Amino acid sequence: MSMDTSYGDVNRRLSNLKRDLEFDLSAVQSKLEEVEETVERLPGRVDTLEAELDETKEQIGRTTEDLESNISAVEGSVERVSRRVAALERRARQAASAVVVDLDADHGAELHHLAVAVEEGAAAQAQILPDWQRAALEAPIGQLSRALEERGQHRRTVLRAAAILATTAADHPDRKTAERDFKTAAPKAQQAHDRIEPLRRKVEESRRKLEADDNARTRYGKTISAGERADTKLRTRLRSRLAGAISGKDLLPVWFETALGPLPPHRNPQAWMEAATDLLAYRITYGITDPVVPLGQPPTNAVPRRRSWHEELTRELKRRA
Repeated sequence: MSMDTSYGDVNRRLSNLKRDLEFDLSAVQSKLEEVEETVERLPGRVDTLEAELDETKEQIGRTTEDLESNISAVEGSVERVSRRVAALERRARQAASAVVVDLDADHGAELHHLAVAVEEGAAAQAQILPDWQRAALEAPIGQLSRALEERGQHRRTVLRAAAILATTAADHPDRKTAERDFKTAAPKAQQAHDRIEPLRRKVEESRRKLEADDNARTRYGKTISAGERADTKLRTRLRSRLAGAISGKDLLPVWFETALGPLPPHRNPQAWMEAATDLLAYRITYGITDPVVPLGQPPTNAVPRRRSWHEELTRELKRRA
């Protein structure tokens, strides 16, 4: 084989290889362009998907709100219908000579005696300082103790530094530290000293008040404890009476149904029972027997506890109306 023939074969092979590579490269470039076009379209597609997702979320939120609103409305309607049915049933029983429960009954004045003990305990409680006020009075005692300790520490530092300065030469290695300690501690000791006298006056005043409160706690402690026990016993009896009346066949009094309806609500019946017990306790405590008005006449010249209790119950009954 001649040299020219060998070179010709090589050139043909190179030409074929170049053509194949150019074809492959063209195919790769075409694929790359498709990928680039796809990538260029991705942000718009992502934005579209995000918008669709946001819209879907909003629709789900609106649907959920509508559903919750409808459920709440249905539950409210069912509850109102149930209460009306219960009231009608009670009225039907009344027509059949059913009796009305006397929730204000107090045979032997036992409940009244408990209520009096509760009132006496509340009045005694008002004669002693609340815990937060005692804590405020005790605070200056701790502040004075810390100020005395702080002054003592700074004074000891001043004395040590002064001793070094008085007994060492100017070039002594401890003098520089002693000078720095003296300059730092002396004003701090004076600042602590300036706080002590005002704190002592506060402490004296606080101790007088705390001592008076200690005496009051000793004097009224038994009355307060008796009032707390009476309150627990009174409310337990009233709650038991209410539970029996509500689950029984007899009619509830008009003043009770006017305030709270014939039955506890489906949601949170415990709070309803507490409000009902509180209402009955108020009537027992202050001898309210009005057959229609739950709280009777508003108190005018009553003690602050009664006025506050009346206002609280008024707000509670309005909320449940």
